[in-house]
Amino acid sequence: MDLKDVIYKRRSHRDYYQNIPEDETINEIKDFILNAKPLYPDIETYSVIIGNEDVSGPFRWKAPQYIAIFSEKKPGYLTNVGFIYQQVDLFLQSIGLGSCWLGMGKFKPKTEDIKDITKNGEQFVILIGFGKVKGELYRDESQFKRKNLNDISDSIDRKLEVARLAPSAINSQPWYFIHEDGYYSVYCKELNFIRRRILGNLNKIDIGIALAHLYIANPETFEFFEVDSPIPIKDYYYIGSFKI
Repeated sequence: MDLKDVIYKRRSHRDYYQNIPEDETINEIKDFILNAKPLYPDIETYSVIIGNEDVSGPFRWKAPQYIAIFSEKKPGYLTNVGFIYQQVDLFLQSIGLGSCWLGMGKFKPKTEDIKDITKNGEQFVILIGFGKVKGELYRDESQFKRKNLNDISDSIDRKLEVARLAPSAINSQPWYFIHEDGYYSVYCKELNFIRRRILGNLNKIDIGIALAHLYIANPETFEFFEVDSPIPIKDYYYIGSFKI
C-alpha cells in the first residue's frame, strides 16, 4: 500500500501476537530506514531493532519487537527523529505490521551484542513497537479523533489534512500552521507546567511526525527551511517553514 494511503488508515496498536517477523521482513525494514528522508541531513541518527528483553517502561502490553532510535543532540534533532521515523511507522503499516510510538519506553539492553550500541555518543531518543496485530490493522478516516482544520491553522486548507491526521503524544496535537507568502510556517504549542512534566520534549517529535505526513503527500515539492524572523504567535513557538 502507498504510504500516503496509509495516512488515512493508520492507527496506533497495543495488542500484538508475539511471533517475530521473518528475517526478510526485518531486512526490508532496515533498508527502508537507511533510505528514509531526513529533515536535517546534518544530524546523525541511527536505530537498532530489539526485543522485549531490551526495553522497559510503564506500559501493560508488549510488542514482539521495537525500533530503538538514537540521535546526535543538535538543534532540531527531536523534530528530525519524528520526521524520519514516521516514514518508517507508515511503512510498517503498509506491509501489514502494526506499530506504536512509545514516548515512555526505555532502552535497557540486556542482550550482549547491543549493550554497546551507541556509536559516537548519540543518545537514545524513543522507541517504536511493531509486529503482527490482533484485530483490525487499519481504521476508517471517520474514526480519527482530531481537531478541526480551523483549530490547527490560520485558515482552512485541505493540503494540511494529512498533518491533521498525524499521531501525537496523548493525542495532544500541538501543531499550528500559518500561511506566508508562498510557504507555510509551523509552530508548537507551549506547555504549562503539568503538561510539560507529562510530555517533556515529545511534542517536538510530534511536529516532525506531522511534517513527515506533509512530505509523504508532497514528495516532489516538499521543502523545509527556517526563517530568521518568524511571526510571533501567542502560546506557540516557531519550529520551521516549508513549501508543498
